[in-house]
Amino acid sequence: MTQASADFVTADGETPATSGDLFDADLDAWRKHPDRAFDGWLARHGFRHGTAVVYRAMWGKLLRWSGEQGLTPLTWSAAQIGAFLDAQNLHKRHRYRYARLIERVFHHLSQLQQNLHNPASQAVKSHLADGENDPTAFLLPGERDLLVARILAPAPEPVAEAARPDSQAISPKQWKRARDVALLAVLLGGGLKVAEARALRVEAIEGLGGGAMAIRMVRTDNGRAYTVPLFGFVHAPLRRWLETRAAAETLGDLVFPAMTNGRAMHAASVYRRVEILLEEAGVLAGRSERASPQTLRNTCGAMHFDAGTPPAAVAQLLGMRDMESGWRLRAAYEAWQARTGLPVMGRPLSRPNGGSGA
Repeated sequence: MTQASADFVTADGETPATSGDLFDADLDAWRKHPDRAFDGWLARHGFRHGTAVVYRAMWGKLLRWSGEQGLTPLTWSAAQIGAFLDAQNLHKRHRYRYARLIERVFHHLSQLQQNLHNPASQAVKSHLADGENDPTAFLLPGERDLLVARILAPAPEPVAEAARPDSQAISPKQWKRARDVALLAVLLGGGLKVAEARALRVEAIEGLGGGAMAIRMVRTDNGRAYTVPLFGFVHAPLRRWLETRAAAETLGDLVFPAMTNGRAMHAASVYRRVEILLEEAGVLAGRSERASPQTLRNTCGAMHFDAGTPPAAVAQLLGMRDMESGWRLRAAYEAWQARTGLPVMGRPLSRPNGGSGA
């Protein structure tokens, strides 16, 4: 058996079907052989070996529980997924990771059958995957460095200013890759929420012509306007993405659309794209706490604290409901530093332009 085939062995020890069979699995094949079809799904997505092993074990546990309950695979309801998570006595982070994995599988299945119900999405919306609240998490300094290095890595085929390619010369993969890196950069370097990033408009970005970049924001609940300065590592990937976006003749004015037709990204897609890039950067490899867009937002606040920005000003920069929220985030950051053995307030980082923001 080759190494490649050895990496894809089902839970019962059998070698799965050929890659062609797996990659072409239809909905009926998923229902009859959910373990083998899942192996094919893993192979198609090219997960790292360690991640694939973990995902396969998670899926196998779900299938075994489903069989013990007399449930037909892939017919689960949101309540049944919640019951499965409760039965495993999982930490909140692992409950959430299970729910997102099931959600991703059903998202794939929805491409095989239109209007297919996604029970994991409903479980997440109903907070069945939440469990008890975890302490507020941040990225470790080394994890920040890995992520910033991934963000600043040269694009495979950068868009040249003097000779921009026409829309036909930009592949969908290049388009999505540039978008995803810029999206990750804005979530970490601007601290935006997922909903804010999904609704962000091109005209809200300042500094497109050069110099410091920032985003003009308005709170939806009270109409308060504020400005979000972007850390320096955001500038290059965001400009590169906007050039690619324009060159591909992307419709609409959303900064991060799902496709060139301008349609908004689904929130679940944002989580998936972020998780993929976190995995590629090596952030998830040895991490015990969950890493999500909220973790990136928390870390953005931490970078402001490290730069000397007062809590009240950080609350303004992140568009928080009140100034007290900034102090709570500061207290959570100090508690997290103590929990992880880091010196309080960590190391100083370069402050973004307009960092005081008060």
